[in-house]
Amino acid sequence: MTLLRQLMLVIIMLFIVLFTANFILTVLNSRLYLENQLQSHADDTASSLGLSMTTALQEKDIAHLDVLANAIFDRGYYQSITLKGLRGETILEKRNLIAIDDVPAWFLSLVALPSPVGQSEIMSGWSQLGVLSVISHPGHAYRDLWRISTDFFYMFIAILLLSYILLGLCLKLILRPLKEVEKQANAICEKKFTTLESIPRTRELKLVVEAMNRMSHKLRDLFAKQVELTENLRQEARTDPVTGLINRREFNAVLASKLNDESGAGSGALALIQIQNLVELNHNKGRNEGDAILKQIGQRLKTDFGQGGNLVKNSAIEPLIARYSGAGFIAYFQNIGLEHARVKLLQLQTALDTIQLVDDASVDYSVDIGMTFQANPKTLSSLLTQADAALSTAQTQAGNGAHFVTFMDGEPLSKLIKQANEWKKTLELVMTNEDVLLHYQPIYQYTTNNELKTNYKLTKLEVFMRIQVAGEIIHAGVFLPMVERFDWLPKFDKIVVLQVFSQLADSKYELVVNLSTRSILDEDFTLWLGGFLKAQQKRSKRVIFEIQEHAIQLSFSKVKALVELGTSLGFRFSVDQFGISQSTFAYLHSLDITFLKIDRSIVDGISDSPDNQFFVQSVLQIAESRDITIIAEGVEQLRDLETLHSLGVDMAMGYLLGRPAAEVGNFPQDL
Repeated sequence: MTLLRQLMLVIIMLFIVLFTANFILTVLNSRLYLENQLQSHADDTASSLGLSMTTALQEKDIAHLDVLANAIFDRGYYQSITLKGLRGETILEKRNLIAIDDVPAWFLSLVALPSPVGQSEIMSGWSQLGVLSVISHPGHAYRDLWRISTDFFYMFIAILLLSYILLGLCLKLILRPLKEVEKQANAICEKKFTTLESIPRTRELKLVVEAMNRMSHKLRDLFAKQVELTENLRQEARTDPVTGLINRREFNAVLASKLNDESGAGSGALALIQIQNLVELNHNKGRNEGDAILKQIGQRLKTDFGQGGNLVKNSAIEPLIARYSGAGFIAYFQNIGLEHARVKLLQLQTALDTIQLVDDASVDYSVDIGMTFQANPKTLSSLLTQADAALSTAQTQAGNGAHFVTFMDGEPLSKLIKQANEWKKTLELVMTNEDVLLHYQPIYQYTTNNELKTNYKLTKLEVFMRIQVAGEIIHAGVFLPMVERFDWLPKFDKIVVLQVFSQLADSKYELVVNLSTRSILDEDFTLWLGGFLKAQQKRSKRVIFEIQEHAIQLSFSKVKALVELGTSLGFRFSVDQFGISQSTFAYLHSLDITFLKIDRSIVDGISDSPDNQFFVQSVLQIAESRDITIIAEGVEQLRDLETLHSLGVDMAMGYLLGRPAAEVGNFPQDL
């Protein structure tokens, strides 16, 4: 029970007690007053009637006595009038039955009034002729007492209701700061360190609010320092200290994650950039001079090709750029065509040629670039082998060399364009017929049963797209890059959402639906999705929507608007590929996220990576304070799964636990 209700209950109970006491006193006083009135009425009537009967009683004129008695009895309200002689005999008697129909019987018995007798001795001189007894009828008294009681009760009810309303309003106004303090405490639990600007005047409440504000400030500073420390340590582990670019280990992990992603990496181009004679330059000019050159090249690559760079402003996917060796850099451009890859090589060469690295013309150095393109890259090693061959050719050229190679099995560009046109027709047909197949990958949660045995229990299924062409099931990694190239991702996502909700009745598991970054940024799609979710609100507990972390970096406002709408309807959201951005924790306090899916680049090989283990532990601490569940994706080794569980990650998915399949029944319930 709330404090407001408790206070109101106590005050109302005190009010009732006071009313009851007042009511009893009022009834008793009224009863005493009416008793006196009845006694006075009987005494007065007996005196006046006795005087009137003196002469008739002397003459023993019974008829006259009866007339006198009737005159009083008929006009008054009496229970009885009795005249007795000296020997006690009854000379005259008038009686009226007590019948009070308009007063409840329980009230008559509760406040029974006495019947006072008014007596008068009828005298003739010094001789007594008889005794006259008069008893007033209590009907009027009962009615008056009942009326007083009911009027008092109704007045009490009216005053009680009015007091309840006024009391409630006053207490709400007085206790309003406590409600704000409650909201503030809940916000602090969610790592939203708000402060109350309005300080109440009530001394006790003022002290509470001020104490909560001080605690909020200190916790905000503490949490900010914890997040800053975690991010700094994470950046140190993944960043080259000289250039500020990611290092070789991080590049390999992230690119391997992209290449192994279920949705496919698409076509891509890998560029190797090498500074010749950097060792001699460091020996002759000093390491500071060499580091300055590395910084200049790293800064130019970040400025022109990094996030929000001049040459990628219209790209939904930024290139992956790193310092790969002492004198070398590497860049990967994802999901671009062959012709665009050649343009990227030219842009790289132009950007690096404009840098004046060393003022001394006697210093012999050059910056060479080798680039390779693959329409469907599978492994990093094959990309590196081809790019290294291109770099070797570029280094044989005079000055700053650049060379481009591609191994397309001798297929000319015209054939590639023809294949793209065929894909376009195929995908148009798929969209027209809404012929998208759904496959599911299991997500298991670590549980303990009644026998204290631990296992992994199937709780959720992540949904993936497939299409069928000429009787063959085509993997998402093959056709999704083409879908993205033709800008049809919102249409495909719409088809998937509709199919998922149509199949909910047949699924006993929660379904995780991926929303592409392109769809989230599309206003028409988000407008349609918002209306659709409102119509499907009753099924909100069955579906989880997954958003890529990259989408949050591109347009936080649009993602937040979608999440707020969905959560208001009961839907939950998950962040995919968590941990690969530079500001991983920045948005957690602003988005109502239920799940975080650790990127496979962090999960793969985590048993041998103390840095990644520390990162996951930090994420778990922050996520636990916000009731966010961590899911590890891309688990392919048993030792990685065991390490994740020892760290506290209890939900996982990956090829070790189950590959995507069309038949959900093939997945074991427990592992």
